[in-house]
Amino acid sequence: METRWVTVDGVHLQLPADCTVDELREELHKPSDAVLIAVTGDLVSVVHDEDRSLAEMVAGCADTYYFRRPDEPDRNVVLAAPEIDEALEEPISDETTFQRPGIDH
Repeated sequence: METRWVTVDGVHLQLPADCTVDELREELHKPSDAVLIAVTGDLVSVVHDEDRSLAEMVAGCADTYYFRRPDEPDRNVVLAAPEIDEALEEPISDETTFQRPGIDH
């Protein structure tokens, strides 16, 4: 099985290429209400489909992931992005992707 190195909540680890959000959450003992946020260069993705392989989505290209729980304090500018809350209120696909805050285009 192919793996790659990523950072999840500040921890550098190997992630299987076909990993799902649900599998990652279970392996890292994250609460069931924690949402996966993926950072890929200048894009941020909020993953809504927990059973689909990350490799099938933009989120699968990320090198940094965060699990974010409802009402937790923002840990950085990415997790403070208002687009995350908007995406969680009305998901329209398997993931919601938007431009990373603080990146000038």
